[in-house]
Amino acid sequence: MPTTAARDSSRATPTRESGAVQTWNGTSAGHKWAIHQGSALEVLKELDSGCVDCIVTSPPYFWLRDYDVEGQIGLEDTVEGYVSALLAIMAEARRVLKRRGVAFLNLGDTYYSGKGKSHGSDAKSKKRRFGLRAVDKSGGLGIGLQRKSLIGIPWRVALALAEDGWVLRSAIIWHRKNGLPEFVRDRPSRTYEYVFMLARNRRYHFKKNELPDKIEEDLWTIRPQPRANGGLSTAPFPDELVKRCLKIGCPVGGVVLDPFVGSGTSVRVALDTGRSGIGIDLNGAFCRHAVRTLKARA
Repeated sequence: MPTTAARDSSRATPTRESGAVQTWNGTSAGHKWAIHQGSALEVLKELDSGCVDCIVTSPPYFWLRDYDVEGQIGLEDTVEGYVSALLAIMAEARRVLKRRGVAFLNLGDTYYSGKGKSHGSDAKSKKRRFGLRAVDKSGGLGIGLQRKSLIGIPWRVALALAEDGWVLRSAIIWHRKNGLPEFVRDRPSRTYEYVFMLARNRRYHFKKNELPDKIEEDLWTIRPQPRANGGLSTAPFPDELVKRCLKIGCPVGGVVLDPFVGSGTSVRVALDTGRSGIGIDLNGAFCRHAVRTLKARA
């Protein structure tokens, strides 16, 4: 494990790192874990090169939630700004990934409305940001989009990562079976998101025999998971989604990294499956919840 990731301890031990980064370390069933509260970019810069085997993460989507944390990803004024922010973080993530390491990046899309300030409410999420968002302003986000257009955020990010040196190996479709419906009348409701499989090099760890469906290998039908996160407005992975990524992309006993760990699902599942885990998040409430959950396992 990297020097800033975890110490061998039977209990979670809070420590103060450089700057404003708060770190908790612990062990569970012999596997180490660490939760870092701070900027993903800055924390990643402190980790050793080649220290993790697999990355499983889902960054905040472009202008879909406001987590009320200064410096959060997802509220950039432009699409280019959002893509550039993720590009910088993923470049550091690639550095800390081992040569045969694999990353799984879950991204959802956003629509450009261009209709001005919204005054409504959203029953699906109290963290949906209302007011004048970048996607509500006129001008097509500076890239000529027409109103009501799907922006194509996932592929804009994926192609930028490929141009930056990542090997883009697969665009897995996560079919969100029985997810919350969209109330729209002039287009099909969305029922899927992308999980991009990326590798640091052309040769990497991959166990094809662990794929559960040999016919639809890149179509994963997984139900969204009810939130068990203490009332926090996170958007957690289903456990099964993380398990599937780890089965095919991370050796047992390896180290899993999530730079946007939220309520801690990816680290918890890593421990459940015989791996160590490192989580990073800017939101202190999310980190403290993740730490409580992990401490309860010790």
